[in-house]
Amino acid sequence: MAYYVRKISRSKWQESQLSTDEVKALEEVRSVKADAITNCIKTTGNKLSLWKVDEKRDVIEDIIPLILGFERPDTCDIIYISDEVFLQEGILLEQSSEDANVPIESLKKYHYNAVVKDYEGLGKFAKVVLKSLNNYKRFKGKEVKIKLKEMLINHEIEKEMISDKLYEKIS
Repeated sequence: MAYYVRKISRSKWQESQLSTDEVKALEEVRSVKADAITNCIKTTGNKLSLWKVDEKRDVIEDIIPLILGFERPDTCDIIYISDEVFLQEGILLEQSSEDANVPIESLKKYHYNAVVKDYEGLGKFAKVVLKSLNNYKRFKGKEVKIKLKEMLINHEIEKEMISDKLYEKIS
């Protein structure tokens, strides 16, 4: 089963994952905080950026496309969203390497967009996030810094491939 990685701000979301009781689940979706919607489900062109991984491994390599775009080696909260959850909610996924903002060409093929066109779509994506909170993982800033520094040393990335601010913080 494939998973899609999405960066979230964990503190903006409810404590537990979505209830299996449909009536209770609907109420939980309706009570998602506005900050969760505006911070974690911010769209560009009615799409939400995701990174595909073949399996949920809970390792920092799963988030390399995300951390390469950071300005600082910050803590990164993510969820792994199974392809089944998108299917259940009727959210279209499209592979989109041209939208991939990552300096490593071989990673671009793993970039996907969830198409979320309207208010109803935002609600469906909020439901996807709630269903996926049990697949939450936090990578601490120190882990991010170590991985990026290792990538520089091994020439997997070069100074020019990341922001000047990020380079200063990890070197």
